[in-house]
Amino acid sequence: MNKHTTELLETHFDTAFAAPDGVKKLRELILTLAMQGKLVPQAPNEQPASELLNEIEVEKQRLVKEGKIKKPKPLPPVTEEERPYSLPQGWEWVRFGEIAQHNSGKTLDGGRNTGLPRKYITTSNVYWGKFQLNNIREMLIREDELDKCSARKGDLLICEGGEAGRAAVWELPEEICFQNHVHRARLYKDVNPYFAYRFFEKINASGEINSYRKGVGISNMSSKALASIAFPLPPNSEQHRIIAKIDELMARCDELEKLRSAQQGARLTVHATAIKQLLNIAEPDQHQFAQTFLAEHFGELYAVKENVAELRKAILQLAVMGKLVPQNSDDQPASELLKEIEAEKQRLVKEGKIKKPKPLPPVTEGEKPYALPQGWEWVRFFAPNTVKSELVSAGDCPDENQIAPDSIEKDMGRLLLHRTVAESGATGPNNRFYKGQILYSKIRPSLNKAVVAPYDGLCSADMYPIVCHAHTDFMLKVILSETFLTQVRLAENRVKMPKLNLESLGQFLIPLPPLAEQHHIVARIDQLMNLCDSLDQQIDAATCKQTELLSALIRAQSQGGAVEDTQRLSRSTTQVIDLATYRASIGCYVINKLANAQYFGRTAAAKMMYLAQAHIGLDLDLKPEREAAGPLDTWIYDFERQGQGKSWFEVDEKTLANGRKKTEYRCLPALLEPAAKAEALMTPSQKTEFDRLIYSLADKKTEEVEIIATLFAVWNDFLIDGVQPTDMQIISDVRENWHERKARFTPAELGRWLDWLRREHIIPQGLPPRTVQQSRLGFD
Repeated sequence: MNKHTTELLETHFDTAFAAPDGVKKLRELILTLAMQGKLVPQAPNEQPASELLNEIEVEKQRLVKEGKIKKPKPLPPVTEEERPYSLPQGWEWVRFGEIAQHNSGKTLDGGRNTGLPRKYITTSNVYWGKFQLNNIREMLIREDELDKCSARKGDLLICEGGEAGRAAVWELPEEICFQNHVHRARLYKDVNPYFAYRFFEKINASGEINSYRKGVGISNMSSKALASIAFPLPPNSEQHRIIAKIDELMARCDELEKLRSAQQGARLTVHATAIKQLLNIAEPDQHQFAQTFLAEHFGELYAVKENVAELRKAILQLAVMGKLVPQNSDDQPASELLKEIEAEKQRLVKEGKIKKPKPLPPVTEGEKPYALPQGWEWVRFFAPNTVKSELVSAGDCPDENQIAPDSIEKDMGRLLLHRTVAESGATGPNNRFYKGQILYSKIRPSLNKAVVAPYDGLCSADMYPIVCHAHTDFMLKVILSETFLTQVRLAENRVKMPKLNLESLGQFLIPLPPLAEQHHIVARIDQLMNLCDSLDQQIDAATCKQTELLSALIRAQSQGGAVEDTQRLSRSTTQVIDLATYRASIGCYVINKLANAQYFGRTAAAKMMYLAQAHIGLDLDLKPEREAAGPLDTWIYDFERQGQGKSWFEVDEKTLANGRKKTEYRCLPALLEPAAKAEALMTPSQKTEFDRLIYSLADKKTEEVEIIATLFAVWNDFLIDGVQPTDMQIISDVRENWHERKARFTPAELGRWLDWLRREHIIPQGLPPRTVQQSRLGFD
């Protein structure tokens, strides 16, 4: 493996962490490099694969002579056209049938088998790289049939049907029987079954396996097709080195997936907590708090679409609770609006345009889900709205004026790609609607499909055309809100195809503000939803770029070149910036990430900045001293004064129960700008590792962060001095050569945290800075 490939693979562990499906693509890259001979270096003195093939041939002849196998039919050599890439010296292209004796297992024949009951597996038990044995069954098999339909430890079992080619190595000491839709591949001589398994995993990931599969949906792979597969065979020793390296890198992929899942979970949890607090504001006039929250957290929490979707819901819910815009006491109250609506309805009844509505029961205090601002009213849905159903045949209505339920985007209140009523599969009469009415799908209503009609036309009878007698756009927002959706979930009927009937719809409770406030609310919602749209677009653009980068890498590798070009693509261009601004930006990034952590304060901030340089490699030019609480550069005090002066954060000092002082930070909106600048100043690799470090320390107590940073610093100082220390040397140096207060930590306690550093892969590499002893006053 050349140096460029090594560096590229390391770099893209970080790229894969950020990209959607990135870890999956990284696994494919690892397997691609492995099968091309680029994952581990070749050893020129190793026995070449050609010699291994000669030994395999001798073994075959012996087995034929002993009557253990039939004489194999000769297979054609692998042609140049079948070779997807060039192999390293010492490797050989072979047919899979040349290196493995394979056959299918026992046919299931409806209970007519004879013999003793044996446990056997089917394709449903075979997964990629493992077996699921919870539902293992038994079948009668005669003694003389066992050899051809049983697998022993080290055999590779490959699915013939289902997802043809899915494979796993049988690792248990007990033999297992298998049915006829499973191939058993018993590798000759020293061919490593795990290398063969990884090969099948690779051609499945890249799609090459499809050329050996037949059938649509449930595919199959015949014995002949399996034997014909072109297989890259390395020397025996190299097979073992490749498998060890693949296992190591796949374990790192597992860690990346766990870390990404943990980070995602933490982000979603923090956001859910913040949203819950936001929706539980006690006083309606605290709407400004909601706006401030939205402004402060747009760039911090909304880097994933799940949180943006939750933000949209929160905006709507704040709106219908009267917490999104301020109230104006001069507005005509909703009670007066209701009188005007009732007068309008009576006029429409008198003119024969609507039927006389049924009287609605009053809203009781016990039904109201939350208190509303002054001037608002809780009303039944049919108080300000009317459903007007005009069933007609399609007639001459143009296709472009027909709307089906699946034309409406879930939760969004807007049309998707156009589908006519006929295209949706609906039959029978249709509902006529008019421009400005709300179209609401009564089929699976919890999908929240509603839209304001942009024109006159026809919709399926499974949609309600709603005439709103107040502000139509506001009513649409109410229908899309959680307040409304909660009632929908309780009222929808039918199990297979839930529907919402008119009687239930009319009884729903909805909040009705003054008409003037409805206009203000709609304008504010539209403004915030546009910001959410921008966030979604930014996320799409970022993930698309990350995916393109990783795909370009894999494509370049699978085609055997352009490594340097792809590597250049992956580097981020760091802005030229002065040291003071650079330090401050990184400090703001740390505080923005950790200010809300339970134990975070000045001590942890100082240690994070030290580790940012000594572990992550950020060029902060810090000169940390061996302070009582761990490595400290007094720059942190200048940074705190700067942060307060620029209104990035406030610095609060409080006294703990033990009498000690703790300095904490409270983030202000202006902090987001320098924190965002820090992201641009780090490479993708640095940012990913820094985030991993931050999340690793986020839940640690102050004293635990002190221990971690001090152990790291001592270990790192030894490496800078050219010494590879033992654990006892590190522990002794912490307790005896740092500060007298460090003696309170026992060797056993420090040893446990050294183990933690290794488990978390926070291991020093001898990067600067070296810590120095505190300056002391001296007297001659």
